Amino acid sequence: MIPLISILLVLASVLLIVVVFVQNPKGGGLSSDFGAAQQLGGVQRTNDFIEKATWTLAAVILVASIGLTTMMKPAKVKEQPKKEQPGGPATQGQQGTPQPK
Repeated sequence: MIPLISILLVLASVLLIVVVFVQNPKGGGLSSDFGAAQQLGGVQRTNDFIEKATWTLAAVILVASIGLTTMMKPAKVKEQPKKEQPGGPATQGQQGTPQPK
């Protein structure tokens, strides 16, 4: 399931980049190319489609990212056995220091 969501996330990201490049913030972009051809949907419909595609792809990326994050399990860290440190309770009696009674 994780690879499927990862592929979906990458695909949505690439498509979002393409859709953003098609847009032009000064009013040009793809909609200006279709300005004279009303039979292809017109300028306003092209802008609406591009805007809806942008928001939809952004939502897909958001949901896929959150879903992928919740599905990922943290890597288990193997704990190494603890070694006794010098001066611990096991070595105090051997060094000749008096132990409290």
